[in-house]
Amino acid sequence: MDEIYFFAPTKIYFRRNGIENYLPLVKNYGKKVLIVSGKNFIYKSGLFEKIKNIFEKEKIDFSIFSNVKPEPDVENVEEGTEFCEKENCDLIVAIGGGSALDVGKCIALRVKNQGNLRDYFGEANLKNQPLPIIAVPTTCGTGSEVTRYAVIIDEKEKTKKTVASEKIIPVLAILDPDVLDFLPPKLIGATGMDAFSHSVESYLATTSDYMSKLFAIESLKLLYENLKRAVEGDKQAKEKIFLASTFAGYAINRTGTIIVHGIGYSLTIKYGIHHGTANALFLPYILEFMKENKYEKEIEELENIICRTSELKNFIIKLGLPIKLREIGAKQQDIEELVELSIKGCERAMKRMKFNLTKQDFYRIINHAY
Repeated sequence: MDEIYFFAPTKIYFRRNGIENYLPLVKNYGKKVLIVSGKNFIYKSGLFEKIKNIFEKEKIDFSIFSNVKPEPDVENVEEGTEFCEKENCDLIVAIGGGSALDVGKCIALRVKNQGNLRDYFGEANLKNQPLPIIAVPTTCGTGSEVTRYAVIIDEKEKTKKTVASEKIIPVLAILDPDVLDFLPPKLIGATGMDAFSHSVESYLATTSDYMSKLFAIESLKLLYENLKRAVEGDKQAKEKIFLASTFAGYAINRTGTIIVHGIGYSLTIKYGIHHGTANALFLPYILEFMKENKYEKEIEELENIICRTSELKNFIIKLGLPIKLREIGAKQQDIEELVELSIKGCERAMKRMKFNLTKQDFYRIINHAY
């Protein structure tokens, strides 16, 4: 059997009403909380009022940085870092989707380590331990509550970059399925497909092992069986895809992702397309390409777990997500730029592939998706 590595320091509470029951535990990790969130969901859902009432009842001091962008960049992190330092916070509670959780991780890192976030892209060499991070995910796709990664846009490079360190894995995660009741169906589908992509890519990565495949397989089964019903509003199905997202997080925490994410970044950078939607659009075409290029055995294994690659497009369509670049407004003349952005986005992913894709390979995949 191949070598296995597994590191999972996050204490997880998964239950309805979990926020009311377990958020008071934050006082065990610091004296003043910085809530990190987006601008809208935390307020429109009533979640901020709920958290505020809990903190006031428990006499927990806090400030809130609710300026996280849907696709956060380096400057967004630096803005949050300055605010955290100004407010003298010593604990991060990140609440939201992957953007809020990743910004929370990066703020925790930057407050304790000098320089600029760009100094820590890749495998971060951290001189000082970041602030403790507590994650409260409100979408069912990121898995960031259990991973060593934070993904941030670098506008200078026109791509997404990853900070990777076991020191930024959250110490505590509260997964309360009640928060999913406020998500629109299309966002449930898109974030669920992000988790789906995590599991597929983890399974196919050369860094996978027996343990990571266990999580990837169980995540895919839950997602394939429940994602459509979750989009339609089934509460039990939503719970299962929420759990599947965390399982997928455990899988990629070991392996990282491969080219689905790297190519998907091109749509986010060029058009502002939601990360999960971008992954879902490209996934069938990438799997078709890989099946014809050194991954036939692995793709057939995946097909035995979920469905045939040729049937995956219908699964995605039924979630209400686009399956062609033309559906998102892409033009034929954009393909050259999308190829260049994809090559840049896949630089690190190539290390987890059996072979390096050529520029012509990227053209082939993207033209097929068009």
